[in-house]
Amino acid sequence: MAIDVADVITDFGAYYKPGSDNQKNLRTMIYKPGRTASYFQLRPTEDTIWRGTLASLNRIVQPFQKTFSPISTTKFTPNHFDLFKLKIDLQETPDDLEATYLGFLAALPEADRAQWPFVIWWLSNLIPPAKERDLELNEYFAGVYLAPPVPGTAGAVSTAMNGIRKVIRGYNTAGRLNLGNGPFALGAFPGADADFCTYIETFVESIPSEIRPFIKEVFMDTDSATRYKRGKRDKYKLNINYMEGSGLQTVEDYPSVSVVGLDSHLGSQLIWTSFAENRIRPVKKIGLKDTMKVQQFAPRVVSAYTDWWEALNFEVPEFVFCNDQDLA
Repeated sequence: MAIDVADVITDFGAYYKPGSDNQKNLRTMIYKPGRTASYFQLRPTEDTIWRGTLASLNRIVQPFQKTFSPISTTKFTPNHFDLFKLKIDLQETPDDLEATYLGFLAALPEADRAQWPFVIWWLSNLIPPAKERDLELNEYFAGVYLAPPVPGTAGAVSTAMNGIRKVIRGYNTAGRLNLGNGPFALGAFPGADADFCTYIETFVESIPSEIRPFIKEVFMDTDSATRYKRGKRDKYKLNINYMEGSGLQTVEDYPSVSVVGLDSHLGSQLIWTSFAENRIRPVKKIGLKDTMKVQQFAPRVVSAYTDWWEALNFEVPEFVFCNDQDLA
């Protein structure tokens, strides 16, 4: 792969002039930060399948009688899901930088291109945020795993893992959401912002009362979260500066519950929640910085690569609650 410096050459010329220009003059693109995974508890693991079990006990209290009359059944409900193996494969030719304004990234008398300043800058400034962007926007919510059909050909976007939407859809098909009672039948989003505020309040009120005290966040796309804040102002006739900050994001009558907008959910009307301990992120071989391998495989060509396993999922599907949208 060749580094694209065509625009730099057009503006600054095809030469490098030693001087004060250095990495301080080099800005990097601002990428969408990865927020979705931060709401899932990290679980380092050596396995590629996560296994868990829900233990429950039905009614045990009964009226007294002298005769022994045992009741109840102890039930164990298993759950397991796969981790997905993801990878990053990159290749660049740093020589493309030498005769340009960016020559300071290649200005090192070292034959091994893997030792050039470009590689250190590349690994530290471009690759980590680009990884977070791709996971956030393509995989963590919208992903539907599909094994690469052609060896040697990169897989398509949003096919590296099953994202949250695919996971919830699977549990819905299996009849395991909402203590086995299925999604809340709320229908499509209403048009007016004030009505959308009521929609979210109805969602929270639909959560079983024994579970609701443990719920702290309701997740949706960022545009919907903004609509909720506007709707709360409209519905309750609030001043625009009312409770600046988190106040407009909380749910009326349930102030411990906040609406959270995620860029990963863009364009979806799926709303979901579960308590923090149930949202898990098993990861095998964590740490991009520590696992990224850089080598000069071919003369003057630098390759960087890494791979790891992870998943975003739920330990107990019965403790996941959602509306009835975007589930097909």
